[in-house]
Amino acid sequence: MFSIGKTYKILFVINILILSTVYYIEYGMGVYACNLCKYQRIPYFLNLIILTFLIFDKIKFFKFLYILILSISINILVSFYHVGIEQKIFSETEVCSIKKNTNNTSDLLKQLEKQGMSGCSKVTFRLFGLSLSTLNLLTNLSFLVICIYIFRNEQRQKN
Repeated sequence: MFSIGKTYKILFVINILILSTVYYIEYGMGVYACNLCKYQRIPYFLNLIILTFLIFDKIKFFKFLYILILSISINILVSFYHVGIEQKIFSETEVCSIKKNTNNTSDLLKQLEKQGMSGCSKVTFRLFGLSLSTLNLLTNLSFLVICIYIFRNEQRQKN
């Protein structure tokens, strides 16, 4: 039988695993993460907060579910844009570039060291043959389908 509470708990754990994995890849393995990669993590933190409320607060269920669907949709848009940049469908914007202004020689040295790694179009790490932004897009599309299924199921039970 389908249990919404268990589904929220599973989504919560998956969100934690995703965040743990990307931080391990970045800091543990030393793989460069571009700005868009970092922006794609923000909705996961929001999702954790929303899922916590959904697990414990049944009264405001639909309000939190709407916010969760919005958060997932935003992440889908950002990851779609990132995948588009990687595939050369879209051109890189200011978000992807290194700051040209430096205040001191230390900042200049750091920028020069990162020059070879900078940009959102360069895929520096693949998992299962896919870039992390592609995996993020697929994961969030799956999350969206699950949330829409939950929403429809709850609507049917209400009526």
